[in-house]
Amino acid sequence: MIITRTPFRVSLFGGGTDYPSWYKEHGGDVVSFTIDKYCYLTTRILPPFFDHKYRIAYSVVETSKTFTEIRHPVVREAIRKYCPNLNLEIHHDGDLPARSGVGSSSAFAVGLIHSLKLLTEQAVTTRELADEAINLEQEILQENVGSQDQVACALGGLNHIMFDRNSDWTAKQIKLSEAYKNDMEARMVLVFTGVNRMSSDIQAHLFTQLESKVDTLNRTSQLARECQEILAREGDLDLIGEMLAESWELKRAMNSYAITPVLDELWTKATMAGAIGGKVLGAGGGGFCLFWVRENAKVDFLQKFNSGTYVPASIVNNGSTCILS
Repeated sequence: MIITRTPFRVSLFGGGTDYPSWYKEHGGDVVSFTIDKYCYLTTRILPPFFDHKYRIAYSVVETSKTFTEIRHPVVREAIRKYCPNLNLEIHHDGDLPARSGVGSSSAFAVGLIHSLKLLTEQAVTTRELADEAINLEQEILQENVGSQDQVACALGGLNHIMFDRNSDWTAKQIKLSEAYKNDMEARMVLVFTGVNRMSSDIQAHLFTQLESKVDTLNRTSQLARECQEILAREGDLDLIGEMLAESWELKRAMNSYAITPVLDELWTKATMAGAIGGKVLGAGGGGFCLFWVRENAKVDFLQKFNSGTYVPASIVNNGSTCILS
């Protein structure tokens, strides 16, 4: 039996520039970090005593006699690629809801590939995990997703991820002192809006009329580089909040489906409660929002804001990890 634990991620800046259709022409930059909320996958070889050969448990429970009958597309195609001749039982548990902007689908893909590699005794590096998850989601499943989440979930930590025009990526870890990390976490307020959505549906609108969005996406990439510089020198964290406020409007300009009236109402309430910045995570349209407050202001903000579900979160350095084998 194998149990893997793969962290979810929060992307601060650069979302949108991690899509191949953009970075193959322009390059891209993302700053993101993984948090202490995880996707757990328990995988074992199924004993030969059952009528079925596969049992897959997530929000539903599937049993089937062939992997081609499995309805979950990531599971079906991962088994097809990595271990089509094994009978398997796979069980998923997540600390946060799916389709909520924290990279849950990529965390699942990374964790599943990791599990199947370990189960079949195949060595794999974190880079290979990221690359294979990108290939699974983008090439095999043809999903409309970017490349930052797979990298973040595989590697873990706070990173500046750079995408070049040759479809390659580099991740530079941003190392923080414990005091500065604690200060940063004290500014972050992660809130679940209660609205689930399909990120691929939202993102389908991102690259329509792309010629009109070049300046906006370039500025998004620039904000990621500026954020990296601030964090690397442990600079004024209020500046991150101000940049997030700008990023909120950039996201609206890039994709009108990303910022809904419900999210605009939350943004208004958040600023009235004292937030100096914030962003809707992932593709937008719902899911989680991250708000940014001034030093020692989180308790007061939460009392005044009183909306959605607050989820305490800390930055973690671990990527996808095997916790039982």
